Amino acid sequence: MKLLTQRALALKLKAQGIEGSDLLTSIDTVAKEVLAVQPDLRPHAAPDGTVTIMFSDIEGSTSMADRLGDSRFMDVLREHNAIIRDQIKAHAGFEVKSEGDGFMVAFQSARKALACASAIQKALGERNGMVDEPVRVRIGLHAGEVIKEGEDFFGRNVIMAARVASQAHGGEILASSVLKALVEGSDVSWGERRTVELKGLSGDHEIWLVDWSGS
Repeated sequence: MKLLTQRALALKLKAQGIEGSDLLTSIDTVAKEVLAVQPDLRPHAAPDGTVTIMFSDIEGSTSMADRLGDSRFMDVLREHNAIIRDQIKAHAGFEVKSEGDGFMVAFQSARKALACASAIQKALGERNGMVDEPVRVRIGLHAGEVIKEGEDFFGRNVIMAARVASQAHGGEILASSVLKALVEGSDVSWGERRTVELKGLSGDHEIWLVDWSGS
């Protein structure tokens, strides 16, 4: 029965664009584990039923670990995790799952999610200016009705957020067009629009760079 359950999960994840051989980043690992468990995010939804999802990880963490060695990398990782968690708490986020340097966080408010992402990048920028080993984090955000009945709603929106984050480079924040529309009229500064293909999701998708330096 356990083998059948694992096979069913593997087939479902494959249909959503995640295969075992694809798990090369912490974002993929966190997304896979969240999809397997499907935690209840209803307490973290906005009144309209939407939840804003943020994924993040350290760019090049595997090569960093190889270069620094286990002990020093763990010191860097603990510092990184403390910065992420401080900002999650300050912006009323909920840590859904973390694994290594990867995080998935849920927010009731899209604006608070963007503010949190910007604050993370600013805090890391300040930290990087004072140390020899910089940490460059990539962040992606998407909003959707992940609390609706049925696995398709949950899975698609988690995958979308993870794939948006995977498109980012270290030091960047990217947002889906859905999230951008939710905060239209706010004082968020936007950078370039990118049209990309996202694995496991059909068609082209517009994602937007967030100009966090001025926010």
